[in-house]
Amino acid sequence: MRQELLVRQAALLRRAHQRHPHDADLAAVRTALEAAAGPTLGRAPAARLLGVSQTALDRWATAGDVPLVLTPGGRSEVPVPALLELLTAVEARRSSGARRPLSAVLRERRAAAAAMPEDLPGGVDGHRTAEQRALAYHRRVAERLDDALVADALVRLRRWREEGRIHPRYAQAWEELLRGPRAELAATLRADGETAAALRQSSPFAGALGERERRALLGLAGERR
Repeated sequence: MRQELLVRQAALLRRAHQRHPHDADLAAVRTALEAAAGPTLGRAPAARLLGVSQTALDRWATAGDVPLVLTPGGRSEVPVPALLELLTAVEARRSSGARRPLSAVLRERRAAAAAMPEDLPGGVDGHRTAEQRALAYHRRVAERLDDALVADALVRLRRWREEGRIHPRYAQAWEELLRGPRAELAATLRADGETAAALRQSSPFAGALGERERRALLGLAGERR
């Protein structure tokens, strides 16, 4: 129950930070709280947080709408970052008056995945497949850049820095882009040059797309998961 409460509080703080993406204090507290919430949450508490039954959650996971990962103990659980993103989207739909907000969010994401282009940028050609998939992913992100996505990227970048998981040079480059003009950030996400490709290898926008869209991109590259 403590972990479930931490995730609930992290979701509230996430929404507050998304409204004020450049607030350093909010970013620091959010980073610490999300770390304390842990990497995954069991399916039963995740379902409670989403306001559905575990049976419904399992059904959506089987359909590819909700990601699940195996823990070291062999349990199938929901990644906390994905759950927080989904909780935020559901709350936004609830605030707009949707009667079944989770169903509405999942329908929208299925439609977005179905609207994927038929091919990766430039076509698929051997060793460039991963680069092209990353480019397609980031071009989708660029289409929907907003304060929420920037706030999430800043927190992820902060956590990676604290954990030593990103080269300082790339961390600084991303920091400048995320705090700079939105148009410049979008242009970098869309660019097909060497510098942009190198940055995308350490992208703080991991997890910005829903599970359905992520799977659709993998399918375009011939990697069904």
